[in-house]
Amino acid sequence: MTRIRLLGPVQFVSVHGVATRPGAPGPQAVLAALALRAGNLVTMDELIDGLYDDPPSSARRVVVNYVHRLRTHFDRADADRGENPSSLITTTADGYVLRLAEECVDALRFGLLAARARQRARGGDPLTAVACLEEALGMWRGPALAGLPGPGAEDQRRALTEQRASAVEHRLELLLECGRNAELVPDILRALEAYPYRERLHGALMLALYRSGRGAEALLAYDNARRVLADELGIDAGPALRELHAAILAEDRTLLAAPRAVDAGAPPRAERVRPGVQGPREPAQLPPVPCDFTGRQEQISALVSALTRGAEHAVAVITGMGGVGKTALALRAAHAVAGTYPDGQLYANLRGPDGAPCDPAGILTGFLTALGVPHERFPGSLADRTALFRTLLSQRAVLVVLDNATSVAQVEPLLPGAARCAVLVTARALAAMPATLTVPLVGLGPDDAMELIGKVAGARRPAEEPDAVAALAAACGYLPLALRAAGARLAARPAWTVATLLERVSDQARLLGELRVGELTVEAVFELSASQLTPRQAHAFMALSIPHCAEFDVMGAAAVLELPEQDTETVLEALVDAVLLETRAPGRYHFHDLVGAYARAKAQTELTERERRTVVRNAADYMCASVVAAVRASQPLAGPLTAEIHPRRSAGADVGTGLHAMVWMRDALPTVAAVVEQAAASGDPDAVALAVDIVTLVPCFEEIVPLGPLMKAATALVPAALALCGRDIAATAYYAAGVILKKHSSPESLHRSRTHLAQVLEIIGDAHAPGGGPRPFLLVLFTLAMLSQVELQFGNFAAARAYAERSVALAAASGDRELVARRRTILLQIEVEDPDRRLDLDLIAAQCRELTGVFTRSEDEKWLIRVLMTEADSLLRGGSHAAAARLYRRVLERARFSCHARNETECLFRLAEALLATGDTEAAVDTARDALAGARLTQEPLLIARSHQALGRALRAVREDAGADAHLAQAEELFRGLREPCPASR
Repeated sequence: MTRIRLLGPVQFVSVHGVATRPGAPGPQAVLAALALRAGNLVTMDELIDGLYDDPPSSARRVVVNYVHRLRTHFDRADADRGENPSSLITTTADGYVLRLAEECVDALRFGLLAARARQRARGGDPLTAVACLEEALGMWRGPALAGLPGPGAEDQRRALTEQRASAVEHRLELLLECGRNAELVPDILRALEAYPYRERLHGALMLALYRSGRGAEALLAYDNARRVLADELGIDAGPALRELHAAILAEDRTLLAAPRAVDAGAPPRAERVRPGVQGPREPAQLPPVPCDFTGRQEQISALVSALTRGAEHAVAVITGMGGVGKTALALRAAHAVAGTYPDGQLYANLRGPDGAPCDPAGILTGFLTALGVPHERFPGSLADRTALFRTLLSQRAVLVVLDNATSVAQVEPLLPGAARCAVLVTARALAAMPATLTVPLVGLGPDDAMELIGKVAGARRPAEEPDAVAALAAACGYLPLALRAAGARLAARPAWTVATLLERVSDQARLLGELRVGELTVEAVFELSASQLTPRQAHAFMALSIPHCAEFDVMGAAAVLELPEQDTETVLEALVDAVLLETRAPGRYHFHDLVGAYARAKAQTELTERERRTVVRNAADYMCASVVAAVRASQPLAGPLTAEIHPRRSAGADVGTGLHAMVWMRDALPTVAAVVEQAAASGDPDAVALAVDIVTLVPCFEEIVPLGPLMKAATALVPAALALCGRDIAATAYYAAGVILKKHSSPESLHRSRTHLAQVLEIIGDAHAPGGGPRPFLLVLFTLAMLSQVELQFGNFAAARAYAERSVALAAASGDRELVARRRTILLQIEVEDPDRRLDLDLIAAQCRELTGVFTRSEDEKWLIRVLMTEADSLLRGGSHAAAARLYRRVLERARFSCHARNETECLFRLAEALLATGDTEAAVDTARDALAGARLTQEPLLIARSHQALGRALRAVREDAGADAHLAQAEELFRGLREPCPASR
């Protein structure tokens, strides 16, 4: 789940476990104030008072801006959530509410754990109380709210620091109650280094020393405490410390009272061993923890808590795919809790060297031997061996670690019956296993993954090539086994750069072969799971990997596999159980990157070319049907746009209606890009034609979907369509690539866009009438409009106007009034921008108002926003700055309500210009900053250039000349790249 970390530098942790810093210190301070009262209203006045000692007049606007930045960060960091992440912060009439449970904020969880520890201590359960406190203290990563400004953050920092110190004291006092005296002295001394004025800590040190037979040192500790308090604070020791000192001087024997009977129900050690089978020592079979073990602090805390809080018959299970680090985590946790199980630790690997499951009877042979049973006394049957094993442990506290379990049936005979024993099991999947705690393990976080590579390859690697190491960690899917393999290859080849290995693993055909640690390979680990699949499951495993989908649902998988949905879901769940497929939500599935690479490699050798082509065609068909459904559910001109779409075999996804369909399109974009790329490379004419139709329709959602991820796929479709499809499909491929090249990527792509669009007219002709068929007609119409916008970006106003006028005339021939209105809007946009415009600005505004009525009646929100913005542009150019600002604000509200992110960004930099012209410079700066943040997400160079320019001008107006110069220089560079003179020079 999403979490907020405040006990150290402020961090936002996404649902995938990726931790990021949410912006600058100001937004972080607002997030901290909301998080510390998660689920409750924090008023605007409270937020302002927390940020400023003497609030400026712009304070309220600053807070609103900070909240907007936080929402933008949440969207960017956690865009795969089932709901809009920005809804984490909801707006009320008087402030904001952070919609998170207390457990999701580490500072609040710290308080809950400390309270639970107090409750457990009062209930006579000090060990569980200690475990709670250790988990709480383990969450600290440095000073609370590190680096946050403002009086509110300072007050909260003091309060949290006090809570931390109290928890440290309470933990040490509880451990003293349990009789851990001598071993605690170093811990208490370390605590005193951090908190030298805490009298309870000085008292704990004196008591620990006295109980350890070090009375003289206890008295010296008192003298040191008095000296510190007197020299630093000018006060004497308190009454409690003085009384303890007097008791030690008097050698008071009550200070040596027996510790709390934590195991009061346990018989003496001599009675715990069955007569006749007494062993010389308690078993200690735990293998060492890997020296490069990294991260997993939260999982360790959870496991330690589950295994030490005193629960009867405690069973903890760690599950996850091969190579994810289950064994290493189990050993780390087992060593951490070993002291809680004084009668020993048993360990067994439940898989043999060949990967086959071990017989539980053989495992019990090893356990009984370790417990001192002579071989001649081993029972013959599994049931009798289990009975003897449980009898031997009946009065003991033993930890049993069962590694690489394959089934519940294999584990059950190895479970001790004693309440004070505990079991730690690792398995790829063990769904039916009753457990106190189950920890599903996934890959490491990016920072921990880089750290692990550094531990294996050498610390200089992350320091010298941080970006390459980060990319290598991502290429390894953050899987510990793969990360160790990559690190080992670098360690063995000191002349290689990290970039060298990164290039090698970037080749899908070589990826798995590069990831080898000695004789152990990532591929072999996956093969162990795949070998257990049925033929149908194995075929599905390979087939579903071919389209490279980021994620797919049951309907999509059923279309690819040509199976009924119910049968498909059964197969998918079997693959999840085999840990060869992952699921984030019910009905949604995806491959781990390395598992997907392994499955595709198998598909190349075990599926025929015909089978592979069928899979790609089915995937393209399903995606095409889904995109068509989304267009029809959300676009006013859906009928003409989809009239000649390639025939489809499947019904497609349930995309919903209106805004839901648009959100579906945004979320599905990575999968769309993957499917189109595979179709382009498939050599199948049907798959290529379907993919062409897909990329032609996706730009209908350009206002909410960044089209950059489609560029590679769209351009790859052009030669495939030319080679395999007819004239109309080839022309459509050129058009789709031209649109996407225009919208996203480098400035140079504009030239490629113009070339591709010109090819459409070359193939189809530029004078098509509506009677020539929907596809050719619409292709020419849209191509003319798109060419007019390309020429506008180049600053070629005459050419832009000529193309736009031709598109208006062609639309008029169709008799479709709304189609004409859209083309006229483009022409008016050109007229506003052109310094040599032919129309008066008042006339342009009047025509915009006329078109506003057309789009309002047809409920065409996208073009209504465009024409309103064009009217506002005419007001701004005509000197009506305040009126323009009002209209831009109306447009901005509509764009945000409709989730039209691109239009929102475009409106923001224009609003900034209008605000600057009215003299509202502070608002202009804030608005321009928001525009630049949004422009960067769109990846459109013109929007980025305009936003830099707006921010530079606004900063110049508030006399922040250094920042202004930097932004204006970036704008000038982008305009130069676009071959468009800077608007200021016009």
